[in-house]
Parts: sequence; C-alpha cells; structure tokens
Amino acid sequence: MTALVVTVLVVAVAYLASTWGLSALSRSSTPSDTGASVLPSAVDNAPPSVGTTEQYGPLGQVSMVYAGTDVEAGLLSEVERPWVAVGARSGDYRAISAPDLPTAQAGAVALSQGGDRLAWATGGGVEVYDPATDTARLVPLDGASRVGSFSPDGSLLTVHAGGLAVLDLASGDVVAEAAGTDPRLVRRAAWRADGSAVDYVQGTDLVTLPVDGGEPTTQPSPFAEASALAWAPTGEQLVALQDGKGVLTLLAAPADQDGRLGEAQKLDTSGISLDGLLGFSGDGTVAVRAYLLESGNIERILDVQLDGGSPVDLATLPPPGENWRGSATLAVSGDALRSGSTDFDNEVWPWSYRARLVACVLLGLFGLGLWLTRRQRPWRRR
Repeated sequence: MTALVVTVLVVAVAYLASTWGLSALSRSSTPSDTGASVLPSAVDNAPPSVGTTEQYGPLGQVSMVYAGTDVEAGLLSEVERPWVAVGARSGDYRAISAPDLPTAQAGAVALSQGGDRLAWATGGGVEVYDPATDTARLVPLDGASRVGSFSPDGSLLTVHAGGLAVLDLASGDVVAEAAGTDPRLVRRAAWRADGSAVDYVQGTDLVTLPVDGGEPTTQPSPFAEASALAWAPTGEQLVALQDGKGVLTLLAAPADQDGRLGEAQKLDTSGISLDGLLGFSGDGTVAVRAYLLESGNIERILDVQLDGGSPVDLATLPPPGENWRGSATLAVSGDALRSGSTDFDNEVWPWSYRARLVACVLLGLFGLGLWLTRRQRPWRRR
C-alpha cells in the first residue's frame, strides 16, 4: 500500500514539474529585442501542443498572426478561439492568451507595422494587445464590430463602428469618421505613408479622410469600388487589388505631390494566381498572397516587382490542417515584409499534456515494478 501511495505521489510531482515547472522556467527568459524583424521562410502547421503566452511567456515583436484550430489549455481543455502568433526575431509560435479573442474570420485581428501591437473589436470597444508584455487593454468604442489597419506609427486604428472611424488608441477619441459606410470597407482602406489620412473607394470616387479634423475630399477613382488599396512608402503610387468577375488583378496608379492620381496600369502578374494584398514591402515591391501556377495549390507570400520583374518568394504557407484554417485570417507586419524572410531553427514543440501524463505514469510504474522486484528478490552479497 505504501509503495502505491509513493508511486501516485511521484507521478503527480513529475506531472506538475513537466507542466507548471517547465512553464515557469520558460517564462524566465525575455523576448529578444535585437536583430531584424523577419518572416519565416515557411509557416508550420502548429500542432495542438503549441504553447500559450500565459504558460511560455510573451513573444516580443510579432511577424504574423492567424486563427488557429485546436490549442490545448490543459489535460482536458482547449483554448477558446485560438490565435497563433509567430515571433519576428525568434520564429517561435505562441497561442495568444488575451480576453475576448474574436472568432476566426478574415481581418478579425490587425497587426501594426512594427509588430508591436495587435487589435481586435469586441462590440463595446477595441482590445489592444502588447506582445512584448502579454497584456491587453480595452479602448471603449460603442458599436466597434471590425478592425482595419494601424497607422504607420501605430498610434491610430481604423475601425468599423456604424461606419469607418479612425480611433486614437492613446486617448480613445475618434479623430475622423465616415458614417454609414459598408463594414467591409474598413479592411480595404489604405493609410497615407505619412499617416495624415485614409483613402478608400466609394462608388466611382476615391475618398480621402484626413485625421486632423478636416473635411473629406474626393477625386475620380481609377479603381473599382471593392478594391483593396495600399500606398507606396514614397507616396508616389497607389496600388489596388481589383476583382473583375472573379479574377483578381493588381493595378497601380501614379500620384502627384497633392495625392491626385493618374491613370491606373495593370501590373504584370503572369505565372501567379492572386489571393490577397498585404501591402508594400519596399519602394517598388508589393507583397501579395498568391499561388505560383507552376507549383499548383501551394500558397505563398510573394514580392511583385512594380517594374515588371519576376516575383520573389518570401514565405510558403501551409495547406489547411492542424492549427491553420487558411490565409484569410493572416495578418503580417510591414517591417517583416520589408526585411524579407529567413530559415529559423526547427521549432521544438512542447509535449502535449496527455503525452506528459502518460510518460509520468510509465515512469511511476517502472519505479514501482523495480521496487517490487528488488523487494521480492533482493540482491545477495557476494
């Protein structure tokens, strides 16, 4: 009886050490704040045993974030509505531990250009998450149902709350708004490179909404209404991903110093099938989600050259599977796009809770069997 009690205690202590103990040790390390913010050259299908930021500590800057499927929160429970983030300097994967995480849908989580802020709508406001400290704070905003994108400096955020609104994350004030706009428009609007205004297509007009309290201005749009937009860092071009009867095309229009647009020209994207616009990755390159026709159904992040050069492969995205619903929910930081990608060390995933318990039970049974064997047939002295 005593041996059985000791065995149970050993199993319990070993299991606690393999869960809480290892988590406590891992949290003692701080995220790296040196080196470039880059994408992984290939995104992994994270298994259910991916660690959470609560257990394994924060990531620091994030290069990308996407909706996961099944993340373990313990022996018998899972994380609700998991979102998985990838460290911009380490390549580590973590499931975010934060309140009111949204359901998996396109554009549900916004990621700042620097990868140092995430945001999502909660209905009563916007939750702003800091991946360096693993803390979140709510910025109240009635009717906030969707987020769009951060301003270049990360201080402002476009939100749908009865219409397009520009939210100051420090003060909580709405500094500009366009009431009654389509909820989907918030994901298509583009920030000016200097953060002074937001542009979007409404009807046949390109609307410029300044954030300094000025009145919106309009000009004829060279792009269709449902186009997603992105401004070049130089402010000299506006690029649009336009849907024409189910076929996506990439267009670019030159802009003068006052932001007046010229005629749009179709960019050469032969050999690829476009799937989404991520933004400018350099002065003359645009990052897109796309399929290379020669490689079939493998989706990638590609750099498209505005001067007509061949696309450059930045990152390979996985097929739908473990903890990857698809690229529709993917958000990528602008800094990581500009820095490119690299091959990180192979990810060492933590053991699942069930695997740890099984290992501890086997260890306990081995010890019990060894003790019983030695007790029944003790070693004789020579």
